[in-house]
Amino acid sequence: MKFLQQDTFLTKFLARLIDIVIVSALWLLCSIPVITIGASTTAMYDVTLHMVFDDTSGIVHTFFTSFRKNFGRATAGFLFFIASGLFLAADLWSAVNWDTPFRMVLIFMILAASWFWMAAFTHAFAGLAWFEGKPFAVIRMTFLMAMRNGVYTMFIIILNALPIVFLVKNFTSGSFGQFLITYLLVGSGTVAYLSSLHLARLFAPEKMEEFMKDKEE
Repeated sequence: MKFLQQDTFLTKFLARLIDIVIVSALWLLCSIPVITIGASTTAMYDVTLHMVFDDTSGIVHTFFTSFRKNFGRATAGFLFFIASGLFLAADLWSAVNWDTPFRMVLIFMILAASWFWMAAFTHAFAGLAWFEGKPFAVIRMTFLMAMRNGVYTMFIIILNALPIVFLVKNFTSGSFGQFLITYLLVGSGTVAYLSSLHLARLFAPEKMEEFMKDKEE
């Protein structure tokens, strides 16, 4: 039957969906200790960046190889973002509750700083998966890349933020558990894969151009 043939849209879609579920499950499993979230996120991006180039051989092997290889760098980056994120959150809470005529100016400045934080955060772990080097040098490099691609950076920030906003909004809903499980088992990998479609072009434009030419031939 035609829909069972390997080169149909349906089979490609289902194969990619299965890959996303697998990498999402691996990410969830390896994120349980919490301190390992940075390493598991880096490993997930390592897999999804390879997916962009149709390299889906050995997803489990690729994930755990990247997890072990980048554990130290990714953990350092994760702790940095947690500390700086909590600092910004505390500043925002203080500004909102501070009775001063300059309160709105302070809030605006903190929100602007938070946007830069989100830009760095949404590019950092993919960058650690793709590039070699010291963690903060890679984070700085990917942040500068993000700043040069404003529209796409905004897209990636929104893509990462929307599921979290949706979950927070529905926290008291009776369906929250279902939403959370769906995000953890499918949504996390989907967000990483969709982000990787742009990040692969950003990190390796020549490789992407060559890949697209080969697909057209």
